[in-house]
Amino acid sequence: MDAQTHSDAAADPELTGQHGVQREPHATGPTTAAGARTAGGTRPDLTGGTRPDLAGGTLPDFSLGGTLTVGRLGFGTGGLVGPGYWGPRHADPARSLAVLRRAVDRGVTLIDTADNYGPDVAEELVARALHPYPDGLVIATKGGVVRTGPDVWHVAGRPEDLRAMCDASLRRLKTDTIDLYQLHRLDPDVPMAEQLGTLVELQQAGKIRHIGLDSIGAAELTRARELAPIASVQNRYNVLDRASEDVLELCERTGTAFLPWFPLGHGTLVGRPGGSGGPKGRSGASASASASASATDALTTIAAAHGATTGQIALAWLLHHSPALLPTPGTGSPDHLDENLAAERIALTEAELTWLDGLGTVAG
Repeated sequence: MDAQTHSDAAADPELTGQHGVQREPHATGPTTAAGARTAGGTRPDLTGGTRPDLAGGTLPDFSLGGTLTVGRLGFGTGGLVGPGYWGPRHADPARSLAVLRRAVDRGVTLIDTADNYGPDVAEELVARALHPYPDGLVIATKGGVVRTGPDVWHVAGRPEDLRAMCDASLRRLKTDTIDLYQLHRLDPDVPMAEQLGTLVELQQAGKIRHIGLDSIGAAELTRARELAPIASVQNRYNVLDRASEDVLELCERTGTAFLPWFPLGHGTLVGRPGGSGGPKGRSGASASASASASATDALTTIAAAHGATTGQIALAWLLHHSPALLPTPGTGSPDHLDENLAAERIALTEAELTWLDGLGTVAG
């Protein structure tokens, strides 16, 4: 299943504070077009250069759907709910509210959630923590999946289901328009045209601003783009798991945002230099012992050179690897939140990037 979170080994301390910034209408700006890969293998970024130069500690923003400007690191709310995406993570909701407020106070401009996280819990936390939403904050949620227990889920893509889910999300999020509404899974029993047609109708009615898709193949994305304006894709992707590389390439060519879930391999890429918390495999597949050892060696060595954690290096690689990637790592810990956001300031060398680029081939 998808998530933008990693397991936190320690209980996270509570934070206190208020978030009272008022939200203004979204500013619109020029649409940035994604460039195709060049013959030499470099990837033009969405602002006209090659791979992002992080030496100055900054990254170009992304124009989501051509109207919403977001930073390259967002926050996913999967870490705010319990095991199996069931119930709240913390008995005291103040702890989760504090993490959400801290994320926005630290400059996060994209919050990614879903109606079935909890279910309902994550969306309600987002509204309690951040409403009225500050100017420029983009709220993304998902519909099309129903959970009936921990790790038990059912695809529900009939038009009447999607309409009801969207309306319920609007109520929980306390908003008239959802910035990015993502179809959590395509329902194999409902024609794609009916599912996307329903989302287009919701868009035309002003209930959603942009449409996204979760867990989709390149051929499906190509077909979907003929039926609806697709602003984003959310597939599993990380330094060891490149199964969606063809989808990423299509996103680069079309200016579509790619929000990778399991950006930290569901915790397998999280560790500290010299420690034992390095990657043990990759989510969704069985990594060989040699591949795991190679990944551990690369990530821990590079992390030590930067005084960073292996998780930070894994996130930094995503930010370097493609200008279309917008990771939304999640956590219930303020310390891990700060750690994740600090990855944006890590400037990897070309030699380090080459080493990390090869890990997907080794592991895959």
